[in-house]
Amino acid sequence: MSGLDRAALATQTGPVPVSWLHQVEDLARRRAEGEPLQYLTGVAGFRHLELAVGPGVFIPRPETESLVEYAIARLPEGGIVVDVGTGSGAVALALADERRDATVYATERFEDALTWATRNRDALGLPVHLLRGDLLEPLPADLERSVDVITSNPPYVAEEERTALPVDVIDHEPHEALFSGPGGVDLIERIVDDAPRWLRPGGWLILEMGEHQRTQVLNVLQGRGWLDAVVHQDLLGRPRIAEARWGEA
Repeated sequence: MSGLDRAALATQTGPVPVSWLHQVEDLARRRAEGEPLQYLTGVAGFRHLELAVGPGVFIPRPETESLVEYAIARLPEGGIVVDVGTGSGAVALALADERRDATVYATERFEDALTWATRNRDALGLPVHLLRGDLLEPLPADLERSVDVITSNPPYVAEEERTALPVDVIDHEPHEALFSGPGGVDLIERIVDDAPRWLRPGGWLILEMGEHQRTQVLNVLQGRGWLDAVVHQDLLGRPRIAEARWGEA
């Protein structure tokens, strides 16, 4: 806001510029109206990274950090990982940051979100291949049957839960990043169906899901022939991360 760093602010003397006061008043008003704090500051922390965020992109949450943890555990040395619906790029960039040996791809359907992901990738200087398109469709054909891990934090809020969301979410964050049909698992089902085309034998699919969707998601995975399907708890102890293996290694 002021253009000064913390040290300069601490030593600032004299009257506060009127323009600063106007900006503070504007930020306070917008926050009181429910605009997310991360949109006001323009940044969101995620694992070891600081990401730029703003209108048009889903704000990365702390619980999604567990998704990265499980993906790292399943990713072999020099492996290939694809993050589906990357949004701000949080998961893909964290993987590229913490697994410098890996090759990281990320897809995103919506232009606004892809713009934020591109901005974050370029600012951080991390080698993520960003592809615009729906779910796994934009991946190059030569990746078929060669991906080691597919990750996704897809939309998983059921349409009937719309009224239960807080104002800062429902009024400001992109609805395409939130809702996924009547039961909230429409996009999860599509990813589960499409992933086998791309995974190597024994490759892993790792998904974030709603804390009340454990039975639904396990039924989807097991009903489509996935092996070793399990749901893990997030940092707050809620069932949040589903993973399963495709075929025999």
